[in-house]
Amino acid sequence: MKEKVIRYPVPRRKKVGQRLVLGLIFCFILAGACLCLGQTLNFREARDELARLERKRDMLREETELLREESLMLHDQEYIEIQARKHLGMVRPGEILFFVGE
Repeated sequence: MKEKVIRYPVPRRKKVGQRLVLGLIFCFILAGACLCLGQTLNFREARDELARLERKRDMLREETELLREESLMLHDQEYIEIQARKHLGMVRPGEILFFVGE
């Protein structure tokens, strides 16, 4: 003899509740993904800005070192004389200055 399986209909209220729970879970997952994406974009922007500022810092350090070296050279009379001849066209008494066209 075959046994009969009796299936009772699932109340509609239970299905609605399951769908509501699944919908809420989906919304939370979607909100979490959006938040993660936003934070990732902010992190990348900050990282790029940091790299740009580090390059600028290195460039300014090099420039500072060059200026420091030039400042030390400005205490040397020979260097001052060379710069005066080069930039100001100064000559010693009895010298003749020639300009050669480029």
